[in-house]
Amino acid sequence: MWLVQAILQLRLYVLYDRSRRVLLFMGSAYVAEILAMAAILVTANLTSGSTNEPVPGLKLCTNTGLSNSFYVFWLPVLGFECILCSLAVWAGVRRSRNDTSPISVSNKIRLLDVLIKGNVGYFLVIFLVSVVTAVMWGALSEEWIEVPEGFPHAGTVIAGCRLILHIRDAATPVPEDTFLESLAFEYPMQRISVISA
Repeated sequence: MWLVQAILQLRLYVLYDRSRRVLLFMGSAYVAEILAMAAILVTANLTSGSTNEPVPGLKLCTNTGLSNSFYVFWLPVLGFECILCSLAVWAGVRRSRNDTSPISVSNKIRLLDVLIKGNVGYFLVIFLVSVVTAVMWGALSEEWIEVPEGFPHAGTVIAGCRLILHIRDAATPVPEDTFLESLAFEYPMQRISVISA
């Protein structure tokens, strides 16, 4: 999750024309998020226990004695993601105000659009993932805490890969003809006759 957030910060740094103020603000909020998450985890681990046999005969590791408020683990993530989304939306608003000719489309303008849309789209995915996980952690009992564990990681990885692929797609020039198009016109289908014996 933190790696994708670092990528988002780099994208925003580019959107804000390499502003040191924006970079310092995002970096401070990033460190605060990590420290808050670490404090929540340390507190939860110190006040809870674990067992490898929650039911006699059933061997699996699980937490015991977790507080019902462990869902607050996702609040720092949501807070930092809101900051990143707000910065992306503001960059989009600022860009739309300064855009003099919406008809002209260049590769740079297309790249900026991809950066803005990607950051906002990523925020929506992570917001949904974080809220679902927080609700499950708050509503379910402690033996179910591991059930939604993979969901946030999968959502983050998929959304992060899409961010990178969209940038690659926007930054790559469109070729005039492709190999497949040349094959379609140079090699017409031929009739094959079958000789039976």
